[in-house]
Amino acid sequence: MNYKYPECNAVVDVTKPPYNADNTGKTDCTQALCRVFDDICGEYKKNLLESKARLEKMEDPNALVTFEIRKVAGKHNVVFAEELPLKKIIYFPNGTYLVSNTISYSIEEFRNILFDRPYMEMNTQLRIKGESRDGVVIRLKDNCKGFEHGQDRAVISFDQAGTSNIAQSNMIEDITVSVGKGNPGATGIRYFANNTGAVRNVKIISEDSEFRGNTGFAVTQKYVSAGYVKNLEVIGFNYGVKVTSMLLNICFEHLTLKNQKRAGFYTMDTVVAIRDMHSENEVIALYLEGTASFVSLVDAVLLGGHPAEAAIRQKWGQLYLRNIKCEGYDLLKDGGCYANPIKGNYLDEYCAGGPVTLFDNDKKSLNLPIEETPETEWEAPEKWVSVNSFGAKGDGVTDDTEAIRAAMNSGASTVYFDSGKYLIDDVIEIPATVNRVNFMFCDLASGKNIAGMSKTGVFKVVGESDTPLVIEDILAFELFYGYSTFIEHASKRTLILSDLQTQALSLYFNSVSGGKVFIENVGNTLGGVPGAGVRTEPLPFEDKFPYSREVPSFEFNGQKVYARHLNPERSLHETVNNGGTLWVHGCKSEEDGIAFETHNGGSTEVVGFISAVNIDKDYPLILNDNSNTSVFGTTFCMTVTQRRPIFVKEIQNGEERIIRDTDLPFHYINNHFIPLYVGKKYK
Repeated sequence: MNYKYPECNAVVDVTKPPYNADNTGKTDCTQALCRVFDDICGEYKKNLLESKARLEKMEDPNALVTFEIRKVAGKHNVVFAEELPLKKIIYFPNGTYLVSNTISYSIEEFRNILFDRPYMEMNTQLRIKGESRDGVVIRLKDNCKGFEHGQDRAVISFDQAGTSNIAQSNMIEDITVSVGKGNPGATGIRYFANNTGAVRNVKIISEDSEFRGNTGFAVTQKYVSAGYVKNLEVIGFNYGVKVTSMLLNICFEHLTLKNQKRAGFYTMDTVVAIRDMHSENEVIALYLEGTASFVSLVDAVLLGGHPAEAAIRQKWGQLYLRNIKCEGYDLLKDGGCYANPIKGNYLDEYCAGGPVTLFDNDKKSLNLPIEETPETEWEAPEKWVSVNSFGAKGDGVTDDTEAIRAAMNSGASTVYFDSGKYLIDDVIEIPATVNRVNFMFCDLASGKNIAGMSKTGVFKVVGESDTPLVIEDILAFELFYGYSTFIEHASKRTLILSDLQTQALSLYFNSVSGGKVFIENVGNTLGGVPGAGVRTEPLPFEDKFPYSREVPSFEFNGQKVYARHLNPERSLHETVNNGGTLWVHGCKSEEDGIAFETHNGGSTEVVGFISAVNIDKDYPLILNDNSNTSVFGTTFCMTVTQRRPIFVKEIQNGEERIIRDTDLPFHYINNHFIPLYVGKKYK
């Protein structure tokens, strides 16, 4: 598929002025591409400095300091700028881009201090999009200085060897990265993201005759807390994929690994969920090290192994396997305390130390049927309709409701937004004539009327159609808040939610049962908490809307839902399944609310889940209320004073039972893991 955008402020074409990157493969374009990164990151630096300056002028700066700001050594350190700059999509038209060094930002001051830790990077909203995977090639020069044996230097990097917890919405899609020939110290992509982030349709190759290279795809800085990696292919390198980012999570789907020299996939001390992995290697296909490793592998074909080796080696950590086929070597060898060797070439289901149940169950996971996200048409740009062409200003002050409504009712099948902040003050319906709404990573703001509405979506999906509706690409910050919800699904039309994050407004509920929802890389940071971001002035309606955590981040009523990387946070009811079927591949939640609750005979399966726990409360992590649930997950507590006392509460036919942390295997510090909890409704 070829992806082209209309000309607009939201997209930066690297081949056009002022960058003029050469895409013929003849001229080194390293400097031009790094300049793109610096210009985009520079806008964020500017906003950070402005926010800090305003804070320093306040008579009592601590009065309005929220969790978004820290005062260290008498100085303010703004984790988020007061107003997020409107970043651009970095767009690569088809062609070959020759480089000789790492493509990244170089702003030396692009750092901050968080939780008394220096050098937290502001590496957020870096979005790279190619016209097509095979048509766009970023190629490292052959025998390039700095990429010799013993090095680990990336061709594209989303960090500068620091760490972060605000690297939201980092993306790279539809692109090929080649490390060329004679660059044994080259790594293709070093990736980092928090809360939301995605890698899609990416190929990373070594053109060396011996497939030399350090790592194809690396996630090596700690506190990565998001990332949905889909359709990644790596050919060559010592390691195809290396994930050593401490403790948090990333998930992979449709992963192809070939011709690695040490291991196809190597991971240490991280929560990783993998589905549909295809490996063709003599070496180990999946290698776990580190006591905090927590890995699920579902639906894998591991071929080409050496008889002296194993397809999977679990040195330490916890492992869940389902539907694994291998050829040429034994399936699993252990070197740690949980795993047992498994010979043969097929495994149905395996979880060392589990499963755990509370009632008389068959102790098998739900193994829910999994549907792929439908492929949808990407229309030619001349068919796209901008809300700005109907009079929307995107200035954060003008009420853009009627202009956006007019664009939705224009009959166009693709409606898009441009850079800006669009103020909305009433419900906007998305009719059946619209097949795609692309927010182009703009920002939104709530008017007083819409902020006060409850059980209502700001955008309401209405009407039936056989064509799925795609809603994609937004990071809506703190002025988009209140008791309403971002999306109300008021029809049975199939809905695809992709690359969405709301900072202070709950994200989704459906008011019409039935239908299907496909979710890829969607997060809700505050789940119904209005106005909890950084402000040097009170929010417009702060006195009217008190702090509320009762609104669910996601609420699914009688639906079939397939979620690939979900990030609900801080609501007391983060993800609610009411009588439907919910399958989740990769998830992070935070705080003390219920991460997953299932009611009225629904079925929820979660494969690869971590909950960051900050407050010792008695809310269960999982609630199974006369329903069906299976979960493979763990907690993330940084200190011995933090804990999750109750992991599971299950109610069946009026009888209530619980699983406490002390009932489960120890993981690390004050964390415990669920080695596959299974709870099924009595028949």
